[in-house]
Amino acid sequence: MLYQTIVLELLEARPGLHTYLRRSRKLLAEMERYAADLRAAHLDRMNQGFDSSSALELALAELEARLDQEATRHASPDEP
Repeated sequence: MLYQTIVLELLEARPGLHTYLRRSRKLLAEMERYAADLRAAHLDRMNQGFDSSSALELALAELEARLDQEATRHASPDEP
């Protein structure tokens, strides 16, 4: 559940992407997919020898970069 909460907050911080996913009825499915990806990346980093906090920080940075790219793709023309 922690991963889903984190992902939902990251999506809400990108209103264009959040609105697009909500209106297209993909928000729940995409949030769950991103949460699963975040968890997998976190565990992968921990298996590489990073402590849990550092591993999560790296996994979050990667996810935020992906979400920023998605947000750019789905931004409405009237957004700044």
